[in-house]
Amino acid sequence: MIQSNWGEHHMVDTEFAFSGAIGQVLRAHFERDCRSAVLSHVFRAYYLMRPCLPAFLRQRLQRSRNAGLSCPSDWYIPVDFLSDLSEALAQDVNAHSTAGGVQMSGHSVIHPWPDECQLAVSLTHDIETQAGLRRALSIAKIEQELGIRSAWYLVPHCYPIDLGIINELRAMGHEIGIHGYNHDGRLFIAKKIFDSRIGPINEAGIRYQASGFRSPMVHRNMQWMQALEFDYDASCFDVDPFQAMPGGIGGVWPFMAGKLVELPYTLPQDHTLMVTLGVSAYDVWVKKLDLIKSLSGLGMLITHPDYLDSPQRQQEYQRFCEHVASLPHKWLALPREIASWWRQRQASTIQADGTLTGPASERGRVVSLPSLFGSFSE
Repeated sequence: MIQSNWGEHHMVDTEFAFSGAIGQVLRAHFERDCRSAVLSHVFRAYYLMRPCLPAFLRQRLQRSRNAGLSCPSDWYIPVDFLSDLSEALAQDVNAHSTAGGVQMSGHSVIHPWPDECQLAVSLTHDIETQAGLRRALSIAKIEQELGIRSAWYLVPHCYPIDLGIINELRAMGHEIGIHGYNHDGRLFIAKKIFDSRIGPINEAGIRYQASGFRSPMVHRNMQWMQALEFDYDASCFDVDPFQAMPGGIGGVWPFMAGKLVELPYTLPQDHTLMVTLGVSAYDVWVKKLDLIKSLSGLGMLITHPDYLDSPQRQQEYQRFCEHVASLPHKWLALPREIASWWRQRQASTIQADGTLTGPASERGRVVSLPSLFGSFSE
């Protein structure tokens, strides 16, 4: 276990997908993200005024702010992390090779995914408004025709929740999660506010049989979030410079953050691409997913039925669903399934003879680092 230790604000025990030099890189980028995950005074003032601002003005302000950021066109590629990862991979490989180049058992790791899968893909939706909730079933039917199930995160104290829609989503095999308290951006402004809301958030989790949580605007404080009574959290990301809490953990794999499995989203959000930047979401998603596949990572996507509000946007999302459905060697899984597997993987060990023991032994497999990252390092 690796502990972040820069004070009570963010201290949490962490356990990453890999140990060695790669694990140290994952820890360093996670700690940097925790230090960055603080709202500026400007954003604190904005969220205090936000309830009084009409939606069109909020979007205009967001576009103006994002347009002022200096970001490359491929901002969704974690360049700094990939550079550090490449160096760490070489260190780990060299550290476990003899002078003659024979690979030793230290090369061995548990593959991130079960059943011969090369990558995992999980489609998720944050429902911000009642209009978005009403649109959920039409989007779910796009997925259903392709054999896809997804996760839908509700804001429990913001809009009336139609239980008929929720029950129909659940009957179709989808997962229901909780998306904060009321989506006002103030959940992490002060510990007093967070403490006053954590009870109702956990109660909503029980009410809607939710295994997972995602914070609105992906605000986060990993220490405070240990009060969540959920199996996993999905509020971190590998890279996303457009968020109010900047940063990014770099890695594209789940990890343990205290008692929670943390599932980072690794594909850019639909709102950022379609609404703010006005670029082809499909092209970006496919390019990023190719990178994630080379890393044997998790491709987790956040879309919003609130913004998939036109035939053109829904068609673009459908194209990506079709692409995902056609991928070979992928594990197309719900977040709760990924969290369950990750706990099994983290509780399993590789023995001296190279065999895998523990709860992941039936579905898991032992691979070498060079084979796991072969297409990335080429």
